[in-house]
Amino acid sequence: MRTIYFFLSFCILAACSNHGAEDAKAVNDEGVSLMDKEEYDKASVLFLQALKKKDLPKDLNAGILRNLSLLYSFQNEKDSALHYAKLGFEIAEKNSYFFYLNKAEYELLTDKIELAKDNYERAKELKPDEMAIYNSLGMIYSGSYGEEFINYKEALTNNLKAYEISPREPLAEALATSYMNLEQYKESIPLWEKLIGENPAKMEYHFQLGVAFLFSGREEEGEKKIDYAAERDENCRAMLEEMLAE
Repeated sequence: MRTIYFFLSFCILAACSNHGAEDAKAVNDEGVSLMDKEEYDKASVLFLQALKKKDLPKDLNAGILRNLSLLYSFQNEKDSALHYAKLGFEIAEKNSYFFYLNKAEYELLTDKIELAKDNYERAKELKPDEMAIYNSLGMIYSGSYGEEFINYKEALTNNLKAYEISPREPLAEALATSYMNLEQYKESIPLWEKLIGENPAKMEYHFQLGVAFLFSGREEEGEKKIDYAAERDENCRAMLEEMLAE
């Protein structure tokens, strides 16, 4: 069974030199944490508060605008997402990292996926160790923006790099899914086990671990895990029914 997740990325900004910028960064980072928890209204208030700080460097300003764009994108408010992505690349230094990053987000929102990929690659040339680039490319190659862009090997390469930079829960989930998409089930098992340890109430993690067990030769463990998840979660039960119908 192949599973594709819609996986989200956002930007945590580097430390800044002046007091206003440091305050803005702290507020921005708090907003990012709330966005990670899907507390979008609270995150939006903080991002807007961060933008009001004085004497913000252009890259910090553009990074916060990108976070606002992503926040509205997550809520399917496309017009607002486009607005903030456009502001982001207009305020950034031309041909800078945040110029290309915001431009890429804008292109994604307007379904110009190839142009978005080009802008991510330009951003990568400037900052080759930024998680956001690899995460976004991983989403594209996993099929989040259309089956015609699926390249599971490229998705794995990018999701692995993103996870190495920042081993957080959403990135671990994306990487585990990439392994599953390539039928590398054994490689996904430690990641699903880690995710269950961090979030044991999420039955989808138990279900995916069961699938990984099942297709890596551990049938009895796999069936138990799958049944455990299906008994406790409607979505997992629907996935089990889909598997049985194939």
